[in-house]
Amino acid sequence: MEKLIQIFFPNLDERILIELDDSRSPKTVKGLLDSLPIEVKINKWGKELYTDKIPVTVQEENAKSELNLFDVAFWPEGSALCLFYGPTPISKPNKIEPYSPVNIVGRIVSEQSDIIDRVKDGSKVIVKQA
Repeated sequence: MEKLIQIFFPNLDERILIELDDSRSPKTVKGLLDSLPIEVKINKWGKELYTDKIPVTVQEENAKSELNLFDVAFWPEGSALCLFYGPTPISKPNKIEPYSPVNIVGRIVSEQSDIIDRVKDGSKVIVKQA
């Protein structure tokens, strides 16, 4: 199943499109879709954007500790949605590593790769169907 969702940044008047893929983490994707729309704050950690806690409660599901550029994942430990634009502060050279294992739920498919530089910690975002 492939489905588009968006993260809308009201203060920037921009959105990021995410293509969900439930082939690796079907329970996580279902939990995310069932909880939409979500209004939450977003934060930065290196080249990762992550939300404050969202109302999705799933355990690790085929969790990964190394990611690809533009992966979108759910972090079970913090109940957060995470968008990976590059390395985090703990990444090793040429690797993208989350704080702890995450469930991959999809990929960023829109072109706003510079949005990471313009987002302010604590900005409000709305996660909803595209």
